Amino acid sequence: MKWEHLVIEETMNSEELSRLGADGWELVAVVSPGHFILHYFFKRQVAA
Repeated sequence: MKWEHLVIEETMNSEELSRLGADGWELVAVVSPGHFILHYFFKRQVAA
């Protein structure tokens, strides 16, 4: 099984998160390395 990864370094709203989920992305972590900054980490299985 192979995975692709996506990191987004800006605040996202629920509509943006839903759109990524509909495209098969799974949110695996949200990290805040600084005030008012969010990094979202996603993964999804690579299509064969």
